[in-house]
This record gives sequence, C-alpha cells and structure tokens, in this order.
Amino acid sequence: MGSSRDTRRGAARYSEAGAAVFQLLQELDRSGEIWGDEDVSRGRLSILRILATLGPMTISDVARARRSSRQGAHRLSSALVDEGWISAQESPEDRRTTRLELTAAGLAAYQALAAAEAERLNALARGISVAEVRTALKVLKTLRLGVAAIESKK
Repeated sequence: MGSSRDTRRGAARYSEAGAAVFQLLQELDRSGEIWGDEDVSRGRLSILRILATLGPMTISDVARARRSSRQGAHRLSSALVDEGWISAQESPEDRRTTRLELTAAGLAAYQALAAAEAERLNALARGISVAEVRTALKVLKTLRLGVAAIESKK
C-alpha cells in the first residue's frame, strides 16, 4: 500500500502532465501551420472527420460526437454544404431533422487534409520512439476513459 507521500507525488506528476497536455493543445490551436489549409477550420475538419469515419448522421449526432452545441455544428455544416463537401438531406426517419453526408468532393478534401495533418504531426514526433508513443497513447486513453466515466454520471 502506498504512502500519502507517494500519493502526493503521483498527484503532482498528474498535474504536471495535465498542464503539459493543456499547454500543447493551446500551442497547437495557435499554430495554423500544423493544421495546414487556412481556409478549413479545425471545426470544419472535425465534421469532415466524423462523417468520414462514422458515416451519415444528423446534425444533433454530429454535435454530440464533437461535444459541441447543435447550433455550432449547424453553422459549421452549413459552410461545408456551401463548399459542396457535404450534403444535407431531410432525414427519412424524421422529417424534422437533417441528415449530413460527405460528398465525393468532401471525401477527397478530407483525405487530402488528413494526410497533410498526419504528415505535419509525424514530423513533430520525430525522435520519439514507438515505445514512447505507445506509452503516451495508453496514458491518454486512460485519461479519456476517466473523463467519459465522469461525463456519464452527469
């Protein structure tokens, strides 16, 4: 059984790691060079990614997947409809809802954006071993599961 001193050390390491992750996210958020195309916001990219990986869904489902408001998802998806990258159709299950789907142009755009993003992020990771990446992924997955558990209790 660990001592209270070990617990305090663990809490301090967790706080330090959390602060480092938060700082990294802020720096990535400010760096347009990481994400590439200035015409495509990360919000729009997130909707393209959701539809590319999960398939067609309603605006409400996209908002839940993004953990954002329905209004925010609607605003971003409207811009993507205007670009011709997604289509918005009346849902066959419920005529009051709109179903979003990637168009062929949207899929091609997403694939190009995702490839450029992966290339940039992989360049950032140069010098980090595969074992270190696996450890980082394990830690992040554990933290995400913890957040999900907290969210499910709300």
